[in-house]
Amino acid sequence: MNCLKAHELFELLPAHGKVVTLDADLPMKYALEALSNHGATCLPVWDSFQQRFVDIFTCTDLVDVVLFTHRALSAAPGSTMMDAEQSSLQGDAQEAIGQCQLRDLHGLSRSRHPGFVMASIDDSIYHGCLMLKQHGLECLPLGDTSCPTALLHVLLPEQVLAFIATSSVFREESSQMFAATLAQTALPHCPAPTTVPRSATLAESLALLSQLHLHAIPVVDEQGMLVDILSARDLRHLASTSQTDDLTRRVGDCLATLPSPSVRLHTCTPNDPLSLSIQRLAIAEVIGNCCGELICADASCCV
Repeated sequence: MNCLKAHELFELLPAHGKVVTLDADLPMKYALEALSNHGATCLPVWDSFQQRFVDIFTCTDLVDVVLFTHRALSAAPGSTMMDAEQSSLQGDAQEAIGQCQLRDLHGLSRSRHPGFVMASIDDSIYHGCLMLKQHGLECLPLGDTSCPTALLHVLLPEQVLAFIATSSVFREESSQMFAATLAQTALPHCPAPTTVPRSATLAESLALLSQLHLHAIPVVDEQGMLVDILSARDLRHLASTSQTDDLTRRVGDCLATLPSPSVRLHTCTPNDPLSLSIQRLAIAEVIGNCCGELICADASCCV
């Protein structure tokens, strides 16, 4: 805690970079393109009428939007179609998702906290971590809090981990904690994992992500072996390639269109030291790929 308090959030700003923002009146299909083109998971939303940032559009929101759209179309008059007309309904879902505006997020029941919370770059990293946890944020906008338009960076939790992983001060002053295993440090604070079989539908899998407020869910085979992972970030690709047209597809078939699990799925064991797990979460390959989660597993199952 003392180490985090001794450093400012300013130190986490990249030497070079840009902040991509979305207008509240932007149709969802262009917001999807922005997420995909910039490899982003969270983008701030600007309201031109209010002249301020009003929200953060995330991949988690996309899960809620897809589920809401399909449920609304299914409940609409004439939704009891025969199979021959089902493809038309699926096309309607994709079109409805694409036309939805970011401003409509305000009326959506969301699985994360809505609104826009920003920290000052002069705040300590410890204060930033508290804000991430207390507000249940997936990212933390950084700027000058006295000027609502001065947004300088959108901080991801992985970037805090990268700072910790490369800091010799943390390793020296907290050597005992970092040398302890995951079984001793992290796992006692983790709930029992929720998994889905690869034969589950995309609708069932997304519903679990939304209802349980999960960022990712492990996918297992018929024997319960860990074979893949579905994250909210993966939906960014599935939606941009129109695979959210039909939520009755098997999640295993949808994931087969993504990069190999060997690229997306990163694992560790309960006996790995905490320092190794933090390093693996913080490396660029994990931060930059389409998943970015670390699953703790033994040789036979997800734990």
